[in-house]
Amino acid sequence: MNDTNFDSRAHKFASNIYGTSKGRVREAVLWHQVSQRLLTRLPAAAPILDAGGGQGQLARRIAAAGHPVVLNDLSAEMLAMARSRAEAEGLEKRFDFEQGPIQSLPDALGWAFEGILCHAVLEWSEDPKGILAALAQLLAPGGRLSLAFFNHQGAELHNLVAGNFDNLGEAMTSKQTRRVRMVPHNPLKNDEVIAQLSALGLEVEHQCGVRVIHDYLRDKSLQQSQLERLIELELEYCDRPLYREMGRYTHLLVRKPAA
Repeated sequence: MNDTNFDSRAHKFASNIYGTSKGRVREAVLWHQVSQRLLTRLPAAAPILDAGGGQGQLARRIAAAGHPVVLNDLSAEMLAMARSRAEAEGLEKRFDFEQGPIQSLPDALGWAFEGILCHAVLEWSEDPKGILAALAQLLAPGGRLSLAFFNHQGAELHNLVAGNFDNLGEAMTSKQTRRVRMVPHNPLKNDEVIAQLSALGLEVEHQCGVRVIHDYLRDKSLQQSQLERLIELELEYCDRPLYREMGRYTHLLVRKPAA
């Protein structure tokens, strides 16, 4: 498998993504979905798997809410940063760390979870279907999966409004024409992911977009000067049908029917 490993780039990723307004908006919208739609449907202290969870931003919030967390990532450097931050917040006893590809977790862990997160992983993988299949195995009957991925339609719209007319369709995923190294190389189409989930016996309960406004602002200074108001508007508009299809990321709350 040639899934992207962020060893040697973890600190750059932290500053370029999580340390920016786009990272703060993404985290705010995803945490709203997780806290309001996932955690509220789980028993108190139910163990949660964060598959491909990187530095554990949301995992630490979940742990602080009283849930034990298995934090997985392909990158040892990402997990080391996650462990350090969990220790700094006094949360290390609520964590187990599991390095390796998501596809190997059903065998490595050997048990199912009532709650799973998998955010911003599929678009970095050459095997997104394999990851979805593994997540379906790991999800207990009646359990829920919080799934977020880089949206193909949002990527195209962003290139269109930026005037990048030679970076559309297949050009966005070609190694020869891809322009930005830290931009995911495999954006996914919403309807195709939903169809793949259905084929695995999973049901989509809710869909929203992530960064449905932020990235399209003409005045980029507002991304900083109006950030709090922007986050309020992102939460207001994110699940409206037109806007959710054009978010830079798509979030799906997915349920595995009870046996």
